[in-house]
Amino acid sequence: MNSAAQPLAQTHEAAGKAARVPATPRLALLAYWLPVAGWLMLAVLMVVPAIGGSRYLLYLGTLIALQAALATSLNLVMGYAGQFAMSHAAFYGFGAYASALLVGSAGLGFWISIPVTMLLAAVLAACIGYPALRYTGGVHLALITFAFGELARLLAANWHSVTGGPMGMRVLYSPEPLLGFNFANSRGLYWLAAGMLLVSLLVVFLVQRSRFGRALVAVREDEVLAAFLGINVVGHKLAAYVMSSMMAAMIGTAYAPFMSFISPELLNAHETISLIGVLIIGGIGTLSGPIIGTLVFFGIPELLRLAQLYRLVILGAVIIVGVLFMPQGIAGLIRQRLRPWTRVAGAATADAIKR
Repeated sequence: MNSAAQPLAQTHEAAGKAARVPATPRLALLAYWLPVAGWLMLAVLMVVPAIGGSRYLLYLGTLIALQAALATSLNLVMGYAGQFAMSHAAFYGFGAYASALLVGSAGLGFWISIPVTMLLAAVLAACIGYPALRYTGGVHLALITFAFGELARLLAANWHSVTGGPMGMRVLYSPEPLLGFNFANSRGLYWLAAGMLLVSLLVVFLVQRSRFGRALVAVREDEVLAAFLGINVVGHKLAAYVMSSMMAAMIGTAYAPFMSFISPELLNAHETISLIGVLIIGGIGTLSGPIIGTLVFFGIPELLRLAQLYRLVILGAVIIVGVLFMPQGIAGLIRQRLRPWTRVAGAATADAIKR
């Protein structure tokens, strides 16, 4: 190419780049507003059961809200701290039983029983978690917490005078009115479950953005390096485990008046395994992952009126497909796809500032 043609070619190339520039802001705008649209969609989904007037929608919405809150609380210890705890269903059932006994036998109000139950769960989780995390951790923590969960289930099934044994316990109370709101009907119980979901999301969000949350991620990635950097590894893991167990117990207090019945099967380790599947599907270690996984695993089969057996079959199939094609889960895949666009948007913003 001669020297006269080179400036012309460079001009055409510059014009082509200039023509492609407007596409970048559009992609960056999509990357920015997509998470906002997702949270707005969640808000709409939370409002629909309350204004729909259908008892089935209220029941389904309450069930999904409780399961999503439970998965969110498990995500704190598994997704951010990287600790494989198998006792989550046990603390969920502990919260239901403890609240029912405090209200029915001790005469406490429902709202007072929630912090008392959470405090008892914190003490119990600290007693279990400290020796497990201090001297073992890893797969040993999974074995110890699994053994505790089975012990709790057997205790609930055989302590007839307190828990009702394998026949379970009837719950005959409803939450008292609070700030003028009635929580004794189906709509009130739905808002109670939705409120606990929002509280769980808020706690995880604050942890995620805090120095404590960044330290948890460092512990998850490399405990030796985290300890070398001055992070109290055992203390952070124990704090995450205790917080997660307290949130599970809090959610269990809402399960008791919602179902009006508690049985030892609530403490079954299969419930924890299902929650782990929910995290794998939705995206472990992400804020929106537990909600997405809950909608996929609990919402869709319930809407399709599938039996419990088919739900487990669907869970197994979806987990296999997810591990093979989406190892980071649905939320992780979306975040991975949006990351280049957000980087381009950041670079474009930096260039604009420099100019």
